[in-house]
Amino acid sequence: MEKAAERKLAQAAGQAVEEPIRARHGTRSFGSACFACYYDMPWAGLIREKEAEVIAEALFSRGGCEPAGKEGRGELLRFPLADGHGLLRTFRRGGLARLLWHDAYLLQNRPYRELRIQSTLYDRGFPVPEPLGVVWRRSRVLYRGAIASREVDGQDLYHYLSTAPADADGTMERVGALIRRMHDLGVYHADLQVRNLLVGKDGLYVIDFDKASLHRSLPARLRARNLFRFRRSLRKNGFPPRYFDCLLNGYGEVTLSRGLSVLYRLKGLGSDLLGGRAPHG
Repeated sequence: MEKAAERKLAQAAGQAVEEPIRARHGTRSFGSACFACYYDMPWAGLIREKEAEVIAEALFSRGGCEPAGKEGRGELLRFPLADGHGLLRTFRRGGLARLLWHDAYLLQNRPYRELRIQSTLYDRGFPVPEPLGVVWRRSRVLYRGAIASREVDGQDLYHYLSTAPADADGTMERVGALIRRMHDLGVYHADLQVRNLLVGKDGLYVIDFDKASLHRSLPARLRARNLFRFRRSLRKNGFPPRYFDCLLNGYGEVTLSRGLSVLYRLKGLGSDLLGGRAPHG
């Protein structure tokens, strides 16, 4: 499906490469979410229909954008909408791969994949920021790109819990229930941790679906991996063990392999040693 959409945009671009301005050609839908197909050679993109020109200007040209800090490895920019703001994140490599490619991905259109999963969840009523669009550029076997979503008024779970709120235990139970709901929708989050959940005025949100995957039915092994990754995040950031117990109470029945639990502890210890940090287990 991804390749077909990409070929369609490439064909459209090939028919009008001499046009000096950004062009629009057709639409692409994920459930009820409809995105306009844009190209501005050598870039292509999918842009939400409402306020498409404003969003396209931000994604293609950084028009109207101002710095808004960082989110994970990516640069974060803010741009105005008629009823709020959008946030734009460029894709950046992590680990040793960043030394070779920095912002390029081998044979992976990561912006498109993330938009597809985030849009699917949004269409199903799951609390994610409203997806606004993506752009990408293919250079032979390498992809580069960026994604835009509506800004959520709130703070990440790390900063929220750091204030020692009176309802911390209840919040963690709600986090567990939210993760369960995401898993039941078939989504595996590749980086489930305290900075990728937001506590907003109207509830909790999950963000950053880069490298996430969508399954017809999420297997127990992947559910456990997500939960152990989150446990590691809580420990690494100095939060008490009871927070994970509260999360499991909210999550409900789940099979957690002892062997996988030990593996994630060892993986965490190795990460601490390589990063020169005090071990958190």
